[in-house]
Amino acid sequence: MKISEIANLINAKIVGETTDDILQLNRIEHATKNEITFYSDKKYLQYLENSDATAIIVPENFDGQPKENQVFLCVANPYIAFLMLINHFAPKPSEQSGIHSSAVVETTATVHPTAHIGANCYIGEYVEIGANTIIRANTTIQNNSKIGDNNLIHSNVSIYYNTTIGNNCIIHSGAVIGADGFGFFENADKSYTKIPQIGNVVIENDVEIGANTAIDRALVGSTFIRNGVKLDNLIQIAHNVELGEHTAIAGLVGIAGSAKIGKRNRIGGQTGISGHISIADDVTFMAMSGVPSAVEKAGIYFGAPIRDRLTGFKIAAVIHNLPELSKDVQKIKKKLEIE
Repeated sequence: MKISEIANLINAKIVGETTDDILQLNRIEHATKNEITFYSDKKYLQYLENSDATAIIVPENFDGQPKENQVFLCVANPYIAFLMLINHFAPKPSEQSGIHSSAVVETTATVHPTAHIGANCYIGEYVEIGANTIIRANTTIQNNSKIGDNNLIHSNVSIYYNTTIGNNCIIHSGAVIGADGFGFFENADKSYTKIPQIGNVVIENDVEIGANTAIDRALVGSTFIRNGVKLDNLIQIAHNVELGEHTAIAGLVGIAGSAKIGKRNRIGGQTGISGHISIADDVTFMAMSGVPSAVEKAGIYFGAPIRDRLTGFKIAAVIHNLPELSKDVQKIKKKLEIE
């Protein structure tokens, strides 16, 4: 694109001159000729000053000057402007509607004429696939599942029976929706008897589920993923969990059975949440937190077990200094023994 076209797209003021077109977006640390990047944080100033990028999106009050054959594009919010460009250039699904000749679609299934079913997919009995939904190769959707409109389900996804998925969802490769919950009865001899998991999974609208994430079906009733939830890769959601609207969860999080997570929670990577507890709305758990009991107040929490953020940081700082503290205690102990 030409600089003028990009400026119009993001409503930017052009400072400087260049004859170069833009061929690529890049991070400010790596951007070079014919590339565009953005600057919005002072800690990246050194990269801006040394950048050979053809165009740099900067705050509208930025007082620096571009180099020769370089332009600044001045906007109110550089990060948002850069996201607009990413969205503009992002590849769009190219699949045509219809069912691939190698797909198996049971005769009782209903597939909307505008939907796409990719190669080697299996669509089970009484499945419903909505308008403009794309199901890519090698995906399995088992009996009695209902998939709404405008969804994108990537390759190699497994959706078990009776699953319900709303509209405008994205499910990435390797995700497993509706596998049995981890339910076993411990016998007197310490062996286990499997408890049938006869509930389902309900995913509402505008949800994104990362690669290799597992969401287990309920023992009875439903595991609920509410509107707007965003899940990273490699997350475990156990049976009968409920994730509140617009909650976002980073990778390697595990949530045990029947936990109820409030709205707008933010859960950092490698956090573990115990089962049968409730978490309030607007809670943030920082990475690697351990949550053993209910959280009743909104706030930011850290640690294992969790504390409020500042207390958690203080505890971590003390633990970090334990070797030196131990030496001091030994010195004091020896001195007391001498006296």
